[in-house]
Amino acid sequence: METIVTLPNVLSFLRLLMIPLIVLLMVHVNDERFPYLLAIYVGAVFLDFLDGYIARRFSQETELGRILDPLADKFLVLAILVTLTARFGFPLWLAAFIILRDILILWASVLLYRGQRIVKPSLVVGKFTFALLSLLIFVYIVDLHQRIDLLAVKPFLVVLAFSFLLWSWIAYFLVYLREKNGTQAHGPGR
Repeated sequence: METIVTLPNVLSFLRLLMIPLIVLLMVHVNDERFPYLLAIYVGAVFLDFLDGYIARRFSQETELGRILDPLADKFLVLAILVTLTARFGFPLWLAAFIILRDILILWASVLLYRGQRIVKPSLVVGKFTFALLSLLIFVYIVDLHQRIDLLAVKPFLVVLAFSFLLWSWIAYFLVYLREKNGTQAHGPGR
């Protein structure tokens, strides 16, 4: 029987617990709360990279971790995107695309798990896309501070993030098709 309580799984769960605090700080951002918002967001993103590193480095990868880690990523991005879009001018079309992409990836993952008990690890392009999204969100969060204006950086990051989102969606879709059709090829992006 597989161990469920591992350090990487605890870190993924901790990221889930950080989401409401990040959203609350965003909604009530001011000069005093801004450093806490920034620190907690950066901490959540850092924990994502740390839990993956620990899981691989110390052979603590678990089936629960392969489910919990991407779920924590998706819930973190979803909660922040909804807040940024509703209150702070994040592009609605990009938020909708990100959310739709994540729903489709989750749906395909559930289908593979239910049908064949397959839990596919994240692809390299997916990890890079998450890092880029984290950077884009970071820029939008930093821009919440009244004395910082990153308007010039935003359009570039929006286009770059969209390109990688599209690429990763295609890559995950191809993995889904391969697994659904029974081929055991390694996924794209590796």
